[in-house]
Amino acid sequence: METIAFNDFMSGSYKKEKYYASKKSKEKSNVGKVIRRVGTSISIPLLLAKPAFAASPTAVPVNAATEFAGHTAMETLAHALDPLVNILVALSFPVASVIIVGGCFFFMIGRSEKGWSSIMNAGLGYVLIQISPIILNMLKDIGSAF
Repeated sequence: METIAFNDFMSGSYKKEKYYASKKSKEKSNVGKVIRRVGTSISIPLLLAKPAFAASPTAVPVNAATEFAGHTAMETLAHALDPLVNILVALSFPVASVIIVGGCFFFMIGRSEKGWSSIMNAGLGYVLIQISPIILNMLKDIGSAF
């Protein structure tokens, strides 16, 4: 696709070879200007910048990079459920309290076996939820040992 000025189109000068020769030389001069502008705009910040990677001349082994990436991924996965665990730990006391009070009501209506069962289950659930962060940390340490 070619763009032609309206005056050139109406006068018919776009059909002459002289028009194309002057247009091509004009495009070449514009291309040179653009290249110079882009080149200077790229090179000046690079020349003025402080060298960022010149401090360590030795290369990092590939094994260290993959080990770091694996360790980072393991840490991310290990702590992905921490907010959920923290919410469960925070809610365990109020929920256990309500269930224990409910167990006491079972005593009042004469169903003592159901009352003892609910109180023991609430106590056991509360203790297990409170120690669940410790259990999860132990599993994480065991998994990272291998």
